[in-house]
Amino acid sequence: MDSVTQIKEYGIVGAGGAGFPTHVKLGSQAEIVIVNAAECEPMLHKDKEILKQRTDIFFRGLTALIAATGAKTCIIGIKEKHHTLIEMLNTKSGDNIKVVPIRDFYPAGDEITLIYETTGRVIEAGKLPITQGVIVNNVETIYNIGAEKPVTTKFLNFAGEVKKRVTVEVPLGISFRELIDFAEPLIDDYVLLVGGPMMGKLVDDLDEVVTKTTAALILLPPDHCLVRHYRVMASESAVNKIGKSACDQCTMCTELCPRYLLGHPVQPHKAMMSLVFTDETGETTEPGTHALSCCECNLCSFVSCPEGLYPSTVTVNTKRKAMLKKLSYEGEPLNRAHALADYRRTPSRRLKNMLDLNRYPDEGPLVEFDRKPATLKILLHQHIGAPATPLVKEGDLVTVEQKVATPGKNLGAEIHSPVNGRVERVTDTFIQICCVEQSCVEQSCVEQKQNCCVEQNKIGGQ
Repeated sequence: MDSVTQIKEYGIVGAGGAGFPTHVKLGSQAEIVIVNAAECEPMLHKDKEILKQRTDIFFRGLTALIAATGAKTCIIGIKEKHHTLIEMLNTKSGDNIKVVPIRDFYPAGDEITLIYETTGRVIEAGKLPITQGVIVNNVETIYNIGAEKPVTTKFLNFAGEVKKRVTVEVPLGISFRELIDFAEPLIDDYVLLVGGPMMGKLVDDLDEVVTKTTAALILLPPDHCLVRHYRVMASESAVNKIGKSACDQCTMCTELCPRYLLGHPVQPHKAMMSLVFTDETGETTEPGTHALSCCECNLCSFVSCPEGLYPSTVTVNTKRKAMLKKLSYEGEPLNRAHALADYRRTPSRRLKNMLDLNRYPDEGPLVEFDRKPATLKILLHQHIGAPATPLVKEGDLVTVEQKVATPGKNLGAEIHSPVNGRVERVTDTFIQICCVEQSCVEQSCVEQKQNCCVEQNKIGGQ
């Protein structure tokens, strides 16, 4: 079995963002492979911890990645502030692997921005990096290649109002509630932000679970500025009403936009201007196709706008509507960097100060996660593409790393069990697995206990 096919079988997807199936990306030959080690969102540390503590597995995956793509050069793009880590990586790198320090700004980890910062190349608007001979992969994605086994765990950070501001490796399907209990909240009344501060989402249901793209759990007080921002952004009508009444077209949202600075046509101020011609629901006859180039970094809302408006939300909503109508941009983007691009970056230090994040220690050492969940809820759609189809039924016994769902010939990713257990429930959206070790303890009926232990012995003997 070739390496790309093996990567497909392992169910590896992009662990740093949208969850694009890795085997599809590696189906192309490339001139340059870039490792995205920028980790530009504040309070995130998992990639740096993988590089420090799982170094050999990471480099094994990187070697396999370079071989699969036929790349002549590999670049590890990492923040220049990580001096000790850079020195270590340099000692491990070969002749064809180059560590390139980059400035500490947001969003340095945006794929298009990272390519420009490390190579000077500008990816044409609407095109994939491979058109410039480049493939970009996240640190954890490459680690998963090097692990040479199915993806059944996820690295993530705890941050904010918790005692344990750490990085942990946890099984897929574990609930946020169990993880928060492990992290030990410092306040009783908190709001959960899942993902980075800039591109995360507020989650009210603590029984939601970890997937292959979960990056962090951040606990914040209800009155924190980020919580207020995300609450408003959840209402399109509120965002539109505010924008329609207060935007004075200063264009700062566009002037500091990372994609606009690289010649892409996105112009958030134009999306704001279009609100004048929409009804209260935000509907417009023809959504602006310039918004298709938006990378959804939220910089224009959280930092750029002097009025505290939400141009990013308006732009993203416009983007969604253009995509639904299958529209495409027909103008002529510059496709070259703005003359002042290097002077219009947003320093991470300023960003944390503006978002009131400096109150929290910025740390995240990798520690052991010693909890054993009783059940895991494995979602069937943890990736870009079609949901996976279950291969098991209720009552089936499964072993750790056994494939339990597949996308078949559709774009997607294979799903595997993180534990030995019994399938308790199968739906169109998830598979719930009872961990065998826990079920024996929890069954109240003597007969059920005996059956459980018999099934556990069967699994142990396979």
